[in-house]
Amino acid sequence: MTAIDATGMHALEKLAERLKKSGRTLLLCGALDQPARMLEQADFLTHVGRQNILPNIDAALQRVEDINAALDDMG
Repeated sequence: MTAIDATGMHALEKLAERLKKSGRTLLLCGALDQPARMLEQADFLTHVGRQNILPNIDAALQRVEDINAALDDMG
């Protein structure tokens, strides 16, 4: 995405909440300057988690591995 506004942020927050309730995690990666600044807002970070906003696809794939490893350890 090249830009995001408050409506888009709200939609992403709601999506993150729905995914979390279903046991999944929203990962966002490779945001351009304007969306990246919006993603850094503290309120958004409470919904998604700073650890789930990644700079690139390689970091996102590593995060997936970390999440899966944690799930394997749990059960």
